[in-house]
Amino acid sequence: MAIKFKCSCGKDISVPDAFAGKNGKCPKCQQPVKVPGGASTPSKPPSTPKSKPAPTSVGAPRLDSLLDDVGLKKQTGPICPKCATPIKAGAKVCVSCGLNFETGEQIKGFNANVERPEFDNPYLQEAALNMRRELLSEERRDKASMPWWMIMSFLIGAVTLCAAGVVIVDGQFGEKADPATFTGKIQNLPVYGVLGATVFITGSAIAIFAHLSIVGFMFGKSAMKGIGCFIGLWLASLPIGIANWADCKAAVKAIGIAMALIGFGHYLIVKGGGWNVFNPIFN
Repeated sequence: MAIKFKCSCGKDISVPDAFAGKNGKCPKCQQPVKVPGGASTPSKPPSTPKSKPAPTSVGAPRLDSLLDDVGLKKQTGPICPKCATPIKAGAKVCVSCGLNFETGEQIKGFNANVERPEFDNPYLQEAALNMRRELLSEERRDKASMPWWMIMSFLIGAVTLCAAGVVIVDGQFGEKADPATFTGKIQNLPVYGVLGATVFITGSAIAIFAHLSIVGFMFGKSAMKGIGCFIGLWLASLPIGIANWADCKAAVKAIGIAMALIGFGHYLIVKGGGWNVFNPIFN
């Protein structure tokens, strides 16, 4: 059943029984209205002592249960009938849209760009607001999180360092392998050389993944731009990433970190005897 009533402007309004006694606004004149009814007249006493009680309406509780199941939060407290902004109890003017609650007039020049609610139904409006909050939260998490390929690069560096460290420590405190084998050659490397190679490999992995990230972004624009960026390597991907900072910010920062790691790795390798210390491994 629906409740039918008429606004002061002459508009006929029909709403479900669940909104009996609640406040809303007229879809025609946008003035605040109150849905009448909600309290039924008391029925006469039963003629027999064992009569069954009258069935109660379960529409409103069932609707509240459905809203709880989908995670919607019911808005509490008074709201502005025009812009649906929460207001303090006893307020006379909405600080968001400038509506005077006593006279119903709009303060001119207060905030003419305030948008009216998307839905007249308060439940639908609450659902829309909750969806917006969820989307904003997901966007913040995406921007704050580290790209997967950067985590993978650090993981590659950590695995390389652990593997080389185990081999070197085993050679120092255990039985050394045959110098002619690959393990024996690793054990003979200087510590600075191993650390420098690990940092250099980590920085190189980050630079490669960051370059491929920008290449993928350019492929999204056109195939030719993606191919050109891939062939141009970092001489092309770095300027392109800076030019498209909003979309490639993480990749550009990663390239900067990679350059610092590669430089530091080169410094450690030079301090450990230079790149020539790795020649026996490949001979």
